Amino acid sequence: SSNSWVVVNLRADSENRTKRHYQHWACQHCERPACAGVCPVTAIRKLPHGPVVINENKCIGCRYCYQACPFKIPRFDFAKRVTRKCHLCYNRTPLLNYMKPACVAACPVGALAFDYRDEIVKETHRRVQRLKQPSYILGLTEAGGTDMITILPAKPKNMGLVVAPNKVVNHTLDKIRISAS
Repeated sequence: SSNSWVVVNLRADSENRTKRHYQHWACQHCERPACAGVCPVTAIRKLPHGPVVINENKCIGCRYCYQACPFKIPRFDFAKRVTRKCHLCYNRTPLLNYMKPACVAACPVGALAFDYRDEIVKETHRRVQRLKQPSYILGLTEAGGTDMITILPAKPKNMGLVVAPNKVVNHTLDKIRISAS
């Protein structure tokens, strides 16, 4: 829903139903977000330090962002008539007041980490080596790369997740179509 910005589901690999894994799923904070590219009122933007945020005061509720999102993350709040999603707790992050995002701070097992992207990628590779089992790293190439890096035990489609293309989604074409209507 529009009030559930982060969802944690118990998922099973379609090829091995006996193995189940908890999956943290939220906005992937794309390096070049298609949702921001199609917003006709520029209510969505990527902040310099990573988070993709929606200005609810500017949002007109057109839902183009949902259609453009390769992960199908933004959700429409029918009561407020705006689109909402995880904003990576941009008001808590180190560049502003040195606090981790709420999901990272609240994670009881240390499965989530927060740092600069290159440091997170290094840590991800270290964790995959420690696991000593086949893993898929989501976010390195999907949608042109994301700021949310996730270790999966199988490919996204086997986990029942939305499969995003590896290329950057072309957002300029939709913006032309939207503005020409």
